[in-house]
Amino acid sequence: MSRPVGPTGRSFHPERPVMLFAHAPKLVLAGSYPAIRPVADRAAALDAEVVVLSSPITAPIDDIVGFDWAVVAVDGATPVAEQLDRAVESLAGGLRRGALVVVASEQPVGPAARRFATDLARVTGLPTGEAFAVAACEAGAITWGVDDQAVDEAAHLVSRIGLPALDGPPAV
Repeated sequence: MSRPVGPTGRSFHPERPVMLFAHAPKLVLAGSYPAIRPVADRAAALDAEVVVLSSPITAPIDDIVGFDWAVVAVDGATPVAEQLDRAVESLAGGLRRGALVVVASEQPVGPAARRFATDLARVTGLPTGEAFAVAACEAGAITWGVDDQAVDEAAHLVSRIGLPALDGPPAV
């Protein structure tokens, strides 16, 4: 059974509010540049405003304020907790109500994504699930989200822009 599709092309539940954009959506990509560049290119081709946060390069906070979506690419070169802690620091200042953050990895990151969501809520003072959403994408599949809508939106986002080119299991 297919779900209704809204004007943005995202499937939605009729009983839930749909996020419509009166502007080009802003996408923040965090992770190693080689991994996130293909995603940045695809998102830009879809007219999204793309901001890349790639260590050691950091973007001014004004560049990420009010982002709609973020994808945090967890690679195998650095411990997962370290990468997600850095992402909390980078994204917290720009987080707004209605934003979706997807933690993407080739390996299981569900528990780490849950901790990331809790940490982001603590730092920003915004309630997870009510004010913003977090989902985990493992080996190309959305495996966890703070709620069903987060899972649906993350699946739609990934279907449109693809996934970071990650290789190897994440470091512990």
